[in-house]
Amino acid sequence: MHNKIQFLCDQKGIKVAQLCKEAGIPKSTISDLKNGRTKTLSTQTLKKIANYFNVSLDYFDSTNDLLDIKKDELFEKRKLLFDMSKKANEEQLDAVISVVKSIVGNND
Repeated sequence: MHNKIQFLCDQKGIKVAQLCKEAGIPKSTISDLKNGRTKTLSTQTLKKIANYFNVSLDYFDSTNDLLDIKKDELFEKRKLLFDMSKKANEEQLDAVISVVKSIVGNND
């Protein structure tokens, strides 16, 4: 669960300390989670975090972990493709777009 909270903080460009301050959560709560002193958070704390990041409580459900891992893997692959495309010239980009369109279909 700590990884999910850290991921949300990273996406928002903030530190966990800022989350705690702005959401009204003691820093020790997240620290205890990170260091394994606790395995879960209270529903009240989860609601504060979910509201802060505008996500549902389901986001923190451990049964969704496998789905989150797959989403993260896809995100990393998309990011890699995007980062690589920064080095390509226009002709190379057109070729890549053509290949992707042939694989996933043309969605103009």
